[in-house]
Amino acid sequence: MEYAGDRWVQRLRDGVVPQPWPVLLGAVLLSVGATVAIVAEFSGPAFFEHVTGSKARFGAVVFPAFLVVLGVAIVIGTWWSGRRDRRTLRRIRAGGSEPAFFLPVTTRNIRVTDEFPRPRPEIWTVDAVGLHGWVPQADRPVFALPWSEIRTIDLATKDVRGVRTDYALWFDTTDGGHRVLTPRTTLGRPFEAGQTGLDVLMRVLRSLRRELDRTT
Repeated sequence: MEYAGDRWVQRLRDGVVPQPWPVLLGAVLLSVGATVAIVAEFSGPAFFEHVTGSKARFGAVVFPAFLVVLGVAIVIGTWWSGRRDRRTLRRIRAGGSEPAFFLPVTTRNIRVTDEFPRPRPEIWTVDAVGLHGWVPQADRPVFALPWSEIRTIDLATKDVRGVRTDYALWFDTTDGGHRVLTPRTTLGRPFEAGQTGLDVLMRVLRSLRRELDRTT
């Protein structure tokens, strides 16, 4: 499997949810620092009035407030994703099988036509048969995407201000259709994978397909 030595890929291969505290600590520090900045702004308006204009003073309040909200959202999102992913992993392993790879995805897709029916898979497992979509509340996969139905695995792209940008994994299927999966950065995290991560995951899945095909 390509990138087998990458620690991030190893965690996805082993189905390991990393400790949340580094992200939570960073988010808390972000919120606290932004709150301190807001307090300083309101407690010392004369200082800001002396060195900045009204627009700058307005930005000095709005931007820290945005950071406070962002920090809270990161804390809630990380806690929620970790809770659901751990529950899903317990469901997956209850059957006794250990997949070759775990692919966490976001259920918020860019286009409605690419969405899966509810309940939408939050973690996909990869084995010799193909990909299987899991949700926390079900003991069995709610969706299957066999290798026999996948023609190619590529990157899905979209226009962002006139620039073609990768945003998901694109599975071209034998029935002439396609499936789009938007990976998250790792298990237990709500954040979408960036373009570099998407390219790595595409190569990992391609190599896994070849590797698993040789073992069957």
